[in-house]
Amino acid sequence: MSGLRELSGFRHGEAFAARSAIPLLAYELADPVAGGPAGGLEAFKAGVLARTMSLTLLAGSGSRWQSTLAAARTEGRLSGAAASFDAGLPRGLFPVRDFLTGGEDIPIAAYSIAALAGTGGHLIVVRGHEEAIRRDIIDRLGLDRDKWVFFTQEAPLGRPLGHGDAAWQCRRLWRDWDWIVVNFGGDPSSRPTVEASLLALAALSTAAARDGLSPVDCLLPVARVADPTYPIELDDSGRPLGFGHNKLRGKRETLDAEYGYANIGLRMYRSSALAAMLEDFRATYWVEGRGYAIPGNDPEGAECALDNIDLEFARQGRARILPIAMSEELSPVKSFPDVGRFEVSMARILGL
Repeated sequence: MSGLRELSGFRHGEAFAARSAIPLLAYELADPVAGGPAGGLEAFKAGVLARTMSLTLLAGSGSRWQSTLAAARTEGRLSGAAASFDAGLPRGLFPVRDFLTGGEDIPIAAYSIAALAGTGGHLIVVRGHEEAIRRDIIDRLGLDRDKWVFFTQEAPLGRPLGHGDAAWQCRRLWRDWDWIVVNFGGDPSSRPTVEASLLALAALSTAAARDGLSPVDCLLPVARVADPTYPIELDDSGRPLGFGHNKLRGKRETLDAEYGYANIGLRMYRSSALAAMLEDFRATYWVEGRGYAIPGNDPEGAECALDNIDLEFARQGRARILPIAMSEELSPVKSFPDVGRFEVSMARILGL
């Protein structure tokens, strides 16, 4: 079997088949002489998770969600708890089928939060509704309320300015942790993908520093899908060159005629490196009274996206992809018609 460096590089096509072995490969790369750090694989995993802050973005609803939800209500397509859902609440609180606690329904974002429950620290970016999130998600999942910290994203120009700006605003709460994992409250999430990717980043980053190689500060677990709208561009060594996000450079060519890799929305960083990159973007591209003026972004939006940060890490050779995600992990809820697909995807992700 190829090693972790190869699977996150020129042998990326073999990664999905090896996904269950990623934690062991990460453990072995962390200390190749001893076969892994002292204490065994479980101790290595526990140590990485304990030094990781999770960040879930649960602040918004979006105009597409609001308009399609209103249409579904008008047409009488909402039933049960969904029929009485307050449209003023975040999209992540909308009720979907409950595959986690045995109940009838649970908020969409419960799946994102459950996937990150094993990390040492927890941060949720919101714009209000903290008590509803605590009651309907944290308490329902049986998690310790005191370990989940809320941060309210400010809107300096009357609107939020992207998830990159949200991460910059709350940087003091996570920058001193070793690692940070970011996900979104409307995305399907897999705990095995989260944990394997975190261990991979920790091993790749630590081993690069030990062996005098260029730093590895950003890792994106990705899925191989047919005709991705915004595929990832790779160089000959399998390292990412660019991410075809619509906020950045638009649609790119796929890896071949039919398939390509797509970012599932989940990303991992070395915390101090992410903090430094966000500070640099703020210093370079922030225009007082106008927002961010990042080349290639929509000037009307004036946002800073984490996609911008990922792209800069890639340009500097400090990013890696790891194609271990299931295609079902690329099923976010952006509009009401997405809910059914999300539920089917989560059932498959959980092996139900």
